Amino acid sequence: MKLVESFKVMHKSVEKISIRYASDMRRINYVTPTSYLELLTTYKNVMKEKKKELFDATNRLKNGLDRLIDANI
Repeated sequence: MKLVESFKVMHKSVEKISIRYASDMRRINYVTPTSYLELLTTYKNVMKEKKKELFDATNRLKNGLDRLIDANI
């Protein structure tokens, strides 16, 4: 549930900063439901990538330990 709150805070922060950006820089940055969905999709992709990296590192460690055990016998 904390993750959902974090995403809401991030999205609302971008909305607030976009208003300031528009007044300071005279450029408009649109914050839409689609941009919120892009945030969720990006998070999901990064999590998937990091999970794979962790899985690969775990496998490398396990294989290394297995080889050390085999060499000790």
